[in-house]
Amino acid sequence: MIICVGIVGFRVAFRKEAVGKDTTIKTINPEPKRAAEQQKQQEPVKPINVAVFGVDNDGFRTDVNFVASFNEKTKELHFVSVPRDTRVVMTNQMIASLEERNAYVPYRNNVKGQCKLTEVHAYAGEGYRNEFSVAMLEDLLGIEIDYYVKVDLDAFHDIVDAVGGVDMQVEERLYYSDPVQGLYIDLQPGYQHLDGDKAEQLVRFREGYAQKDLKRIQVQQDFMKALLEKVSSTSTIISNLPDIIKVIWNDVQTDATLKDVLKYAKYIKDIDISKITMQTIPGEGGAYFDHDEEGTKQLIDKVFYGIVPEEETVEEAADVQIDEMSV
Repeated sequence: MIICVGIVGFRVAFRKEAVGKDTTIKTINPEPKRAAEQQKQQEPVKPINVAVFGVDNDGFRTDVNFVASFNEKTKELHFVSVPRDTRVVMTNQMIASLEERNAYVPYRNNVKGQCKLTEVHAYAGEGYRNEFSVAMLEDLLGIEIDYYVKVDLDAFHDIVDAVGGVDMQVEERLYYSDPVQGLYIDLQPGYQHLDGDKAEQLVRFREGYAQKDLKRIQVQQDFMKALLEKVSSTSTIISNLPDIIKVIWNDVQTDATLKDVLKYAKYIKDIDISKITMQTIPGEGGAYFDHDEEGTKQLIDKVFYGIVPEEETVEEAADVQIDEMSV
C-alpha cells in the first residue's frame, strides 16, 4: 500500500572511436538525466488515501465516512471527515449502473441522482455498495482513493478490545435509549477507560448534541486519535499487534490484500501523534449538509498535498514579519 519512489543514480558512458591514428573520447551529456532526477526528487510523494466507512450491523448505510491519508516520506497521517448527511449527486456512471439493473434512482429537488452521502451505499445495491461509496468520495473530494476499509459495529468493538481499550476524557453526560435499534448509551463524564462496548456508545451518541452529527464527528476524531496513540505505543505493538491484524483481516471488509495489510502495519510504530491532523469538510448543516466546494478543495490541497493558497501564504509571511518587528 505504500508507494516507494526509487532514486537511481546516473552513469556517464564513454565511447571510443578510432579514426585513423586519432582516438576521440565522446562523453554523453549527463545534464538532462540529472535534471530529470532532481525533478523527481522535488516532486511530492503521492500519499496513500484510504476511504474508511463505518456501518451499522445491517450494513445498508455509511454512518461514518472519512479518508485517511498517509505520507510514507514524512510519516504524516491526515484524516478528513465527510458528514453522513452531505448532499451529493450520483455520477452519470452510477446512475447508468442503477438503470441497467432496473434499480431505484433517487430524485430529489428536481435533481436526478441527488441524495445524502450515507444513502449512496444503500441505493447502490448488493455487490456495488463499496464501489459506489468510494466513487462518491472521490467525486466529492476530487482525489484518488487507493483502498477502502469498511467496519461494522462488531468489528469496531473487537478492534478496541484487541488493543486493550482506550483511556480518554468523556466531556459530558451521555444518555440515550432506542430499543428499536437495540441502542443503549449510558456514559458518565470524566477521564475513563473505554472498552469496546463503552467506546461504541461514545462514538454512536448523536441526538443529545446541539450540532448533532458535526459534534459526533469531532468526538469520533478525538477517539480515533486516542486509539492511534494507544496502537502506536511500543508496548501495544509488542503485545497486541498480532491480535489487531487478525481482527482487521477477519472482521473488516477491505480491497487490500493480506500482503498489503502486513506491509502497511510496519509503519504503525513510525506514526507521530503530533503530525496527525483531523479535519471536517466545511459547509452548512440542516436537513442536508451542503459542503463548501471551494473550501473543500482548499482543505484537500493543503492537508493532503501541502498546497497552500497564495493569499494564506502572504498572510503567514505578514504575521511573521509583524512578530519579528515586535521582537
